[in-house]
Amino acid sequence: MKKALIFLVMGLLLASCEQRPVSGYVVGKKYVPEHNTIHYNPVLHMNQVQHVRAKWVVYVADSLGVTPCQVKPDTYERIKKGQFVTAKGFE
Repeated sequence: MKKALIFLVMGLLLASCEQRPVSGYVVGKKYVPEHNTIHYNPVLHMNQVQHVRAKWVVYVADSLGVTPCQVKPDTYERIKKGQFVTAKGFE
């Protein structure tokens, strides 16, 4: 019984983690090209290279603040600054 209750609570918590859509005006756009970063790994005592994929980010402002939204390249090109959009926020 206790396990069933725990699984039920965990399922409800995971179901509530969806991102809410953001409606507002585009106040900024940012393209981050693919690149590699180097960081030191203290466990292995050596530098490691991490590949970072390209990102297309659109900043949407509403009454609650500015929300960054990662979009596809074609959507990034189509959206203009000052345009009203509805998108899912993340990051």
